[in-house]
Amino acid sequence: MTAQALTLRDPRLVYRFDAVLSLTMGLGLIVLAGPLAALVGWAPMHTILVGAGVFLLPWALFNWAIGAATGPDRLSLTLNIAGDALWAIASVALLVLYSAQMTGIGVTLILGQALAVAAVGAVKFVGRKLICA
Repeated sequence: MTAQALTLRDPRLVYRFDAVLSLTMGLGLIVLAGPLAALVGWAPMHTILVGAGVFLLPWALFNWAIGAATGPDRLSLTLNIAGDALWAIASVALLVLYSAQMTGIGVTLILGQALAVAAVGAVKFVGRKLICA
């Protein structure tokens, strides 16, 4: 089943999915910041990973609240989609500015998660009209 078909079936599902993913990633980034920073090969990455992990915990709650609401407001949806877009843009900016100081694995990890966040944001964008209809 395609992402569009899932969005049409239940447009809130992607928010619940993102909530579980954000909670898992947030805890993982906090706990594994050291080893992941070593893989990336750039010393400031440890601080960035811990900060991102801490941010993802309330972000998971925000996603869950939208996914569980019977009629989330347009502002919450817009802020959530904008948050995904900003995360992806910030990840690409990080690569543009510092990829020369990172390992190939690090660049791949950051690029991969940027693409994943952008894809989730795109699915949310497609489903936003269905939620607020």
